[in-house]
Amino acid sequence: MKEVVMYKCKDCGKSYDLERLALECEFNHAKERLANQYLQDGFNLNFINAMIGFNWNLSEEMKKITKDNCFIISHWQCCQKPAYQITQIDYHGNLYLWGIGSWNGGYGGWKNVNDYELKKIYPKEQLYKYTR
Repeated sequence: MKEVVMYKCKDCGKSYDLERLALECEFNHAKERLANQYLQDGFNLNFINAMIGFNWNLSEEMKKITKDNCFIISHWQCCQKPAYQITQIDYHGNLYLWGIGSWNGGYGGWKNVNDYELKKIYPKEQLYKYTR
């Protein structure tokens, strides 16, 4: 028999054989929570990028994006109107967009900040929600 020492992330419960790896996992959870708090508090992507260190390469226009801006994700919807908004950020810096852009109801998915669909930004007043 051999005694085995493992280190468990307090956030997700995943076990690691090195303490450093468990600490990195906990750090990533904290980074994600902070990024999402900034997003919910209305901070723009430029501020979030600077504070969290995602190393996003944002255009001047993209630096101003907040949770209120909206986007057209044509392959998710049945119209060409801006129906999706950023609702979450993961610890890798990916953005989760969600909206109601079709008869099929609400839908969302993860997008990389460099995705071409995020280059065309619409103000919150243009947010479209499909209604029957």
